[in-house]
Amino acid sequence: VDRGALGYALNRYFMKTYSLSVMGLEMDVNSTNPEDPINDVASFFAEMSPERSFSFEEGVATAAMIEELIAGFELEILEDVYDKNEVQGALKENELDPIMQSFAVNWILHADPGAVHMAETKPGALTSIIEDWPNLLEVLEGTRRNFRHFSGKFAKTAYKARQVTGGISNPLSEKYDIEDVHVMMRDFTRSFGNYSRSQCDSVRAKLTKMDTSNTGRVPLATFHKAALDGDWHFSESLTYLRHLGAVDESSAWHGPRVIIPNYIQSASNCLVAAADYRVCCQTQCESYMDVFEAAVEGPTAEPDVILALTAKIIEENSEGQFRFPSSLRQQLLKISRANHGRVPLHGRLFAQWLHYAFPSECPFPHVSGSVDKYELPPNFERALASTTEMRKNAAARVPSMKAGARPQSRSNEEESDWMTHWIHEEELISQIHLEAPWETRALPILKNVVGAIFCLVALRGLVYAFSGLRNVDVFRKPLDEKHHMI
Repeated sequence: VDRGALGYALNRYFMKTYSLSVMGLEMDVNSTNPEDPINDVASFFAEMSPERSFSFEEGVATAAMIEELIAGFELEILEDVYDKNEVQGALKENELDPIMQSFAVNWILHADPGAVHMAETKPGALTSIIEDWPNLLEVLEGTRRNFRHFSGKFAKTAYKARQVTGGISNPLSEKYDIEDVHVMMRDFTRSFGNYSRSQCDSVRAKLTKMDTSNTGRVPLATFHKAALDGDWHFSESLTYLRHLGAVDESSAWHGPRVIIPNYIQSASNCLVAAADYRVCCQTQCESYMDVFEAAVEGPTAEPDVILALTAKIIEENSEGQFRFPSSLRQQLLKISRANHGRVPLHGRLFAQWLHYAFPSECPFPHVSGSVDKYELPPNFERALASTTEMRKNAAARVPSMKAGARPQSRSNEEESDWMTHWIHEEELISQIHLEAPWETRALPILKNVVGAIFCLVALRGLVYAFSGLRNVDVFRKPLDEKHHMI
């Protein structure tokens, strides 16, 4: 696969496995020399020619190196925690809790030293700074128990204690060096995405309830009214929502509307933000892509196959028989006519089509370079709307389609207005040219893209094995310490 396909596969692997969006993997595949790469990952890809091909083994090794980069950043935080707590040497069992908790605070709130200081010095402040802190303590405790159970580190020590004393070893006498603690904290950070899912689902459920027209969009008036009513999650300004690509302003009748899946996946809902990665909400669309890829087993599909699979997915998740809106069917046929009767599954136009088929689950794919969904403002307070702005927006008229109308039940006027955001511009993840079905030279190459995605996920253990290679220094550069917790 080429550079663009590798970045695409790795991005999906890290998001599906850890809820991590690695910065630099979504770069423009056609760019030959991006200015000022945002981090070491982007620098690594920028140095590679877009035409260079990568083997599967190189893809796995690249995934391992990225994991090492992330682990190096987390080790720096842990070493800072040791220094602040004046830890010398190994820790006893009863000394672990303060260190593990301090690491969690510094990792999550790394962008805000003031919040870190308050959390560590003012009793009771943590529960107001970090949502659900009591449950996080349980996660940390579970991490420690898992380490003791699976590492086997203390089995030999316990055996010797029984031989000498004839009794049971004292776990309080067992010690953990910094490498042990780093392993535990690495497990904690990798499982944090699973923990954060409940918060993502909560925000998604609130927005879905506001979407009375089932378009995957919430009027900005409704969005800011919720903020004024006490739900601080929905306080972003219109300017910042535009920058994130989370607002649709294509309809003069409806006015600005927040796009639910784009907002859910944006920086506003990433719980941890480092220079090199974000811990963000997963997209529900990934499971739908799994269905298409497993059924098609190739990079392109015929429109009828896609329509049948889509109808099956919708009917399995809703009552009644689904009937496609004519506009949705016509757009899919237009995509296929531009590609010799087949639809590229990993292109921008098919992702856009999926957004309209599943508007609440699949994000709208903006044209490359037009938005930056993961960019954080220098001062997050500047991204928030003022009370005056929110009151003005909340007072705006909110036109709506027929309440609860599914796409197949809309009138022609509603259907036409529904897709005003459609952009007729294709972007493929790979520069490899899609040829006609009878010109099969390119098809096996692109098919490897799909195979690589699934193999990377299946070989998670192999990646962990690679991550033990301490001599890999492709990304060993000073890290930009710009992080944020939202």
